Amino acid sequence: MDLATLIGILGAFGIIIASIVFGGDASPLIFLNVPSLLIVIIGSFLVVMMKFSIAQFLGALKVATRAFINKNESPESMIEQIIEISTIARKQGLLALEETKPANAFLAQGIQMLADGQDGAVIKEVLTKDIYQTIDRHKWGAKVFSAMGDVAPAMGMI
Repeated sequence: MDLATLIGILGAFGIIIASIVFGGDASPLIFLNVPSLLIVIIGSFLVVMMKFSIAQFLGALKVATRAFINKNESPESMIEQIIEISTIARKQGLLALEETKPANAFLAQGIQMLADGQDGAVIKEVLTKDIYQTIDRHKWGAKVFSAMGDVAPAMGMI
């Protein structure tokens, strides 16, 4: 997870909690209204589910989870891995690539296809299709959360 994301989330919740606690003589429980929370949170989810399929909705949750859990490799380390792999392929042949296991799943898929003797055009087509499918999933995830941002204020007014 990116440190800035973690700091931003914890800081936002910290400021809200601090405002509630130090907000005056009223009990902090005045800010907790279970029926209102149910309408806003659960109601927003349900209204957004009407707009999207279950697969798109659950896919958005997976995309959000990956945004917090997934750690991207630096381009420099990826370049070093590719140079090592190309050196192995040049010196020992393509079959030697079967023993290499890159940490990056996308790179590993390409290397495995190369070691299996697939044609370069086929490898390019498969990997390009994988990239486009990932982009499409992320776009649908963004649409779901955008819809959540549109619906939640209206549910809050209810």
